Amino acid sequence: MSQIDKLVTYIRSTLMDLDAAPTDAAYEYASVPLCVIDAVFSIGVRDESTERTVSEFCARHRWQRDGRGREKEHTISEFLKILCHYENRWENMADNVFRNRQRTSSRSGILKAEATYRFAKVLQRFGAETFADVLNSGLRTDLRQAIKAIPGQASGLSYAYFLILAGNQDGVKADRMVTRFVANALGVRNVAPDLAEELVRSASRTLRPEFPRLVPSNLDNKIWKFQRAKEDAEPAKCRP
Repeated sequence: MSQIDKLVTYIRSTLMDLDAAPTDAAYEYASVPLCVIDAVFSIGVRDESTERTVSEFCARHRWQRDGRGREKEHTISEFLKILCHYENRWENMADNVFRNRQRTSSRSGILKAEATYRFAKVLQRFGAETFADVLNSGLRTDLRQAIKAIPGQASGLSYAYFLILAGNQDGVKADRMVTRFVANALGVRNVAPDLAEELVRSASRTLRPEFPRLVPSNLDNKIWKFQRAKEDAEPAKCRP
């Protein structure tokens, strides 16, 4: 049995409602800057922390959080006007704008506030101000590489998740939840993120004639939720 066949068989045996659309509010953010905040601050932490960061930013600056297309869409340049007053004062930005001092990594990582600013600056440089702009330019290799050059973004996970949040249906964020799911499907200990991403896209194509809404980003979402629930339900291992 091929790797794709194994993954498809595992998906069929574990995931429910394969043709249902995602219900997460994050998939309906009202503007691109909120996708940036979520994509950067979500790495390595639980959803609740990131949701609080996004919601508090919106409350303070009176931005609509959810409801894509219903309200005036705030641009990346508008977002940077808020952040530019704190350029090179990253701790102040973390405290006053995001109220979140998380770092991109525990070892020599920069503040996620700074990473968010740099991420937005790259998008502005490439003219990716709105959802329409991101859909037109999001898959550009040079844009992806510019984001990955930001300290703490070399894995590309934040950018992959950003594309998903911004509405790119081919996006797959091969984080530890997705790679573990794929590894379990294949019966192996570990799977490289690039391979997991490729296999999830291929599984989506295989299943889509039967489930037309099962685009890669939707399948990614369902895999992540399943694996997170599975691991949360597992009893904690006792230390010897």
